[in-house]
Amino acid sequence: MTAVFARERTVRAEDTDQFGHVNNLVWLRFTLELATAHSDAVGWDAARYREAGVVWIVHRHEIDYLRPALPGERLLEETWIETMRGARCLRAYRFSGAETLRVEARTTWVLTRGASGRACRITPELLEAFPLADRG
Repeated sequence: MTAVFARERTVRAEDTDQFGHVNNLVWLRFTLELATAHSDAVGWDAARYREAGVVWIVHRHEIDYLRPALPGERLLEETWIETMRGARCLRAYRFSGAETLRVEARTTWVLTRGASGRACRITPELLEAFPLADRG
């Protein structure tokens, strides 16, 4: 199992703003969709989280916009887990197009009990499912 999850996406016209490039909120949506796809790929889909009685919530997003992405462009999307400690997980993202880095982002997630919403320790099963990577 590889620590870095990657896939491709084509930028659609509806992903862009009045300036013709991917909108800032869309980049945020891309990060969330990519995190979900990674989790699904390692066997932790929404049903499994419900069964375990836990849910990830966002504590913080950081996004560095480096270059615009335009409609029709193919993007390579990559995500990986940098750290998992206590109740917190730091996930990184990288979006590249035409061999040029477009966006880098990080999200701090907190694992919570679904019923109470209180933070809880990350389980050994989750630690095993998401190997750590440091892509720098």
